[in-house]
Amino acid sequence: MRKLWPKITKIYWDPDYDVPIVKPKPEHIDLFYVVKLTEPCDARPGFEADRERLKSSIKYEFGSDKLYRELFDRFILLNKVPHWDQMWEIVSSGNIWGQLYYNPFENKWRFRLTPQGAWYCFSNNIVDVVKTSSKISKGMVLDKSSSCNQVIVVDDRDRIIGLAERSGGKLVVSKVFHRVKPPIQTNWRKTSIDDVIKHNIESLNWFTEQSIKFIKKIHNKYKYPVIVSYSGGKDSLVALDLVVKTISNVKLLFNDTGLELPETIENVKIVSEKYGLELVEAQAGDLFWKNLDTYGPPGKDYRWCCKIAKLTPIARVTRIKWSSGALNIVGQRAFESFDRARSPIVWRNKWIPHLISTTPIQYWNQLIEWLYIIYNKLPCNPLYFEGFERLGCYMCPSGTLSEFKEVERKHCELWSRWIDELEKWRIRLNQPREWIDYGLWRWVTPALAKFRLAKRLENYSIDWRIEYINRLNNSKTRLYPLKVLGNTDKLIIEFNDKLLSEQYIDSFRSNILMLKYKLSINRGELVVETKHSKITIKNNIIELEPYTSSENFEDLVDVIKIIYRVRNCSKCSSCILWCPLKIIKLTDQGPVVTGESIGCRVCLEICPISEVLVEKIVLPLITGNYKIWVRKTRRRIPSEYYLLINLSS
Repeated sequence: MRKLWPKITKIYWDPDYDVPIVKPKPEHIDLFYVVKLTEPCDARPGFEADRERLKSSIKYEFGSDKLYRELFDRFILLNKVPHWDQMWEIVSSGNIWGQLYYNPFENKWRFRLTPQGAWYCFSNNIVDVVKTSSKISKGMVLDKSSSCNQVIVVDDRDRIIGLAERSGGKLVVSKVFHRVKPPIQTNWRKTSIDDVIKHNIESLNWFTEQSIKFIKKIHNKYKYPVIVSYSGGKDSLVALDLVVKTISNVKLLFNDTGLELPETIENVKIVSEKYGLELVEAQAGDLFWKNLDTYGPPGKDYRWCCKIAKLTPIARVTRIKWSSGALNIVGQRAFESFDRARSPIVWRNKWIPHLISTTPIQYWNQLIEWLYIIYNKLPCNPLYFEGFERLGCYMCPSGTLSEFKEVERKHCELWSRWIDELEKWRIRLNQPREWIDYGLWRWVTPALAKFRLAKRLENYSIDWRIEYINRLNNSKTRLYPLKVLGNTDKLIIEFNDKLLSEQYIDSFRSNILMLKYKLSINRGELVVETKHSKITIKNNIIELEPYTSSENFEDLVDVIKIIYRVRNCSKCSSCILWCPLKIIKLTDQGPVVTGESIGCRVCLEICPISEVLVEKIVLPLITGNYKIWVRKTRRRIPSEYYLLINLSS
């Protein structure tokens, strides 16, 4: 079932001046029409790199760039749509003429006509046409030929019924159309970005005024120092400019994950100097690279990197710099993701509850953003104009293969370092080269998107259990469950190695007592007693009894998390940072609790070993359920509690 966006935007089109309109006046709205974009309709202007891709893909499809010269030699919009890699609807003169998309199996940008695009091309004899008397279906081979890679298919009555693409020397139906309607008529002008700004100046002023009013209101409500979280991207740049126009004495906060592109680092310096702002930097250093051998490559569903390289460094710096609180302005927009569409405009992040965060551009779409940036001549990151859709960690698993190609093209040495690490893990996980080439490493679980790519590959199968075992066995962890035996009386788990050698006993004891559990040791046998359960550890066996309730299971999970924490501490210091009593220190044998605890469990919950590695790799192997981490019985600390412990400390 298709997800419905909680918030969508609209882009109108003025047919007389042939330009998009962001926010028409109520009395003029009947003069325009809404462009029927795919939700959330967050279209942006096309830049030079987009035009180069579009032109070359059209030439590849149809043998010439005539279609480009006729339809796209003017202002264009690109609207992102769901695809297994990257795809945009291409708009000019108020019509969606086609889709520009990246085909990872061909390593090529392709262009596909929409019904309106096919209508225009057929009516103006721009591309090849083949006629058939048969009813067509997707995948059907046509008894026709063409020198072009894409043709329009019509029936005996010259009605457009679909598209066909050349594959293996044959024409294969790639799209079937029903009831093709003609394009919407406009005055067909060769408009530019300047024309669009001219006709949207009132919209631009309205959005600016509304955001400035909001910033003033929120600043008057929360009497804290003001910081702007700047990432080097366009959203935070617009937010920053609006804040600087409204408030004095602002500081700039940048988190250097150690995975930023050089242009982003340079842009942060340029922006801080241009606005004359103090730059406060949080730095993760090389923590990401140091922890790869523990966790393996991160995934969309396995984001250990965010805790280590983003959240903890930011929390550390802001607690030192603004321990009494601050108003944190961010460049977040509702049309970026489902989560951000549902987000309130003012919130506290449980990792940094001493900061009140807010966004003045929650309901800005990309078009108004870019008009604002260009009109105000803001120092935007140049990567946007060179083919980059998103900025941030250059090897983020949320990235697309087409984006990775841009990183490789622009910064081969950085990408080579990442490929070298992936190659090590490919061998460890016993994966084929396609695991790297088609970005299958971006998922740990057998996600639907992973299956869609994998099914196109010969002799490739997804076995998450084997992959999880290999991930644990070939990492610094080297500890994984071999066998699980359970009944109503007890649960017995056999591991591949001794769970706790002598060197880890003291740190294990301190962490168990921290949870207010009891621990006894007798001849190498460790017995943990909780309110509900008895958990026995001996050599490579852990035994839970009774095994009759979710409380029993969650007690076991606590103990397993502590075992993995003391054996495989990431040295991220998140437990030290968040302990309200400041009684934790890091040792070679993991975190050690050095004083009387209140049993708050904060250190257990924020630890990436326990909350990512154990929850998403170890527990699935124990339970046979790769989605076990979303269980309702999972123990979590209420977000409000983080604020309380922050205030108390």
